[in-house]
Order: sequence, then C-alpha cells, then structure tokens
Amino acid sequence: MLKDIKNDLMYLLNMVEAIEKIMIYSKDFFSAEEFFDYEDQLNFNATLSLFTLIGENAGKISNELKEDYNNILWKDVKNFRNKIVHDYVNIDMFIVFDIIKNNLYSLKENLEELLKSKLKDGTFDIEEYKVSIGSKYYRHIDFKKINDYLEIEKLKIDKEQLEFSS
Repeated sequence: MLKDIKNDLMYLLNMVEAIEKIMIYSKDFFSAEEFFDYEDQLNFNATLSLFTLIGENAGKISNELKEDYNNILWKDVKNFRNKIVHDYVNIDMFIVFDIIKNNLYSLKENLEELLKSKLKDGTFDIEEYKVSIGSKYYRHIDFKKINDYLEIEKLKIDKEQLEFSS
C-alpha cells in the first residue's frame, strides 16, 4: 500500500493500542529485573512484541504526517523496532524498562494530539474512526478522551458506540 496520509489513522490507532497494552503489562513493576523475570518473562516478551508492532506502524506513516509532526521521533521508534527484531537476544532490559517508564506516555500523548487534530480538520475519515470505536481490537484506547475534544455532537458519534468502547 502506498503511503498516503488518509491511511495513517489505522496505523496511529494500532500504535496507541499497543502503547496502552504495554502500560497495562508494566504498571505494577518498579524495576527492570522484576519486570523481566515476572511470569517467566511473559510480560517482557509481550512488550517487545508490542514495541515491534509500534515500530512497524510508525514505518508505514506517510512522510507528510511525519513532517507535520516532527516532534515525534519517528525514526527512533522505527530503529527501536529494528533493534528488537534483528538483535533480540541482546536487548537490554534496563533500556526497555526506561523507555516504558520515561518515554512511552509522552509518545502516547503526542499520538493522541495528532489524532485529535487530524480528525478535527477532516484529514482522517470520521466514519472509519467511528467503526474503530466499536472494535474489540481497540478496547484499550481512551476514545472518550479523544471524543471529548472533538465535540461528540458535532461529529455525530453516538453514545452507544462510545459506551461499547468503554
């Protein structure tokens, strides 16, 4: 698929969903060792898989959007994915944990701001967004936060869809 800003909505939602899952998997841990060892590395390995997904989706984002939102370190996100995929056994648990605790939240906030902006200005298809609200795949995304910003009534996002996503 050619890179086109109209296709970026789903890639961004995939990234936000993956970040939300990482935050869930890591929320109860206060050290890299504890996170790494828990459940025979189950949460750690799931997190690496999600970081790979985030990097894959970042690589699919259109150049136009990347240029408009250059505050997001797109290349770093993609490079971290490459590090995980190509050098898996040498991944430093302390670096992974540091990224989770110190960088992931701000990436999520930046992606949500980008979504709000591009939905509001009509770049992204609001009908496609509405379908995403009802998707079980995106059940960890705080759509209410995005919708409140977008003035739900104006965009005709019905309450039934919103309640389904909660």
